[in-house]
Amino acid sequence: MHKKILILFVILVSIIMSENDISIRIMATANVHNETDPCGWKKKPLGGLARKATILDEKYLGNENFYIVDAGNLFFKKSEVEKGITLEVEKINSETILESFNAMGCTAFSPGEFDFAGGLDHLLELNKKANFPFTSCNIYDENDDLIFEEYVLEKNKDFTIAFIGLTSLFISDNIRIEEPIGNLKAVLKKLDKVSDINVLLFHGSEVDLSNLYTQNLDLDLIIRSKDRKRSSDGGSKIPTFSLGDRGKIVYQFDILIKDLNQNLTDLNWCENTISRVSTRLEKMKKGDLMVDLNELYKDNPATLRRIANYENQIIVANQRMRDLVNTLKIEKIELGKNVDGRMDILQIVDKNKMLLESIMGPVLPENIHQKHHPHDHDGDGIPDH
Repeated sequence: MHKKILILFVILVSIIMSENDISIRIMATANVHNETDPCGWKKKPLGGLARKATILDEKYLGNENFYIVDAGNLFFKKSEVEKGITLEVEKINSETILESFNAMGCTAFSPGEFDFAGGLDHLLELNKKANFPFTSCNIYDENDDLIFEEYVLEKNKDFTIAFIGLTSLFISDNIRIEEPIGNLKAVLKKLDKVSDINVLLFHGSEVDLSNLYTQNLDLDLIIRSKDRKRSSDGGSKIPTFSLGDRGKIVYQFDILIKDLNQNLTDLNWCENTISRVSTRLEKMKKGDLMVDLNELYKDNPATLRRIANYENQIIVANQRMRDLVNTLKIEKIELGKNVDGRMDILQIVDKNKMLLESIMGPVLPENIHQKHHPHDHDGDGIPDH
């Protein structure tokens, strides 16, 4: 109980702003997978472009340091789509998503593997119609030219923030993917003394992510597609968040900067680590909260090593809480039935439905969704029902 009170006190202290502090809000999605409407589960329909637009409006609140990003796998459901009616439908949906993003506003979008499922020409056409930038620093065309902008710079009177697009290797017609970490290093070298805050929009594999962590790169935040987990915190290294939810959730990242030369402290990671590890240690006491764990397990070296590891995690988390300067706090916002859809986006989506009906006949989108795409509300890749 005392630990929880201490954590809460430190968090409250950390968010007290002075006039020189910088407050930044980033609203992010990834792995939307061509979804335009709430899912078809009658008990708890989640998602939808119109609901997202409402949340973005509510969260803006006149904050000039407000950014909207997507980290990839936005326009299509898979890396390869069956040609014919299925591809035609998903292309129409991708146009609807783009039109909706244009109306909602978007700061930067980094294409993932699925976004090329309609072909490079289709993605380039979407890019041409977009009033927001596509970014990737390691996707090249057949002439060895970068297809999209390497990064997107947003300049403010007090700071400059860079959104960098990057992807792990994949194969698609008419493009070439260069090794990601080397290209990222080159971009960060260009951004040295140009940007104050670097956010990576990464369609990244676990192998590349692990490699990235060993490089001591000047990154403040990683927003990740490809992995379909729903992160509750950013981990113990560079704060990294996987957003795997088919558009059912919008992630809100609130950043408070007191010193642009210091790293971010992920408050969610500190809270979760102290709570999770403390619970594990208490369970190991087998009901006797006063027992000395080192004495209890003195004859079990493996368990003693595990206890030492747990205690060290708590020490690290508490140390970060004591030393925090710049803070990162996340909130996961479900796009549920309590969120009304924004009218102009509803009209865009309804126009899409009319076009689909002209091609497929009067088939409800939720029935199509239930037949071909079982519900996966926790984002683990396993249908829930």
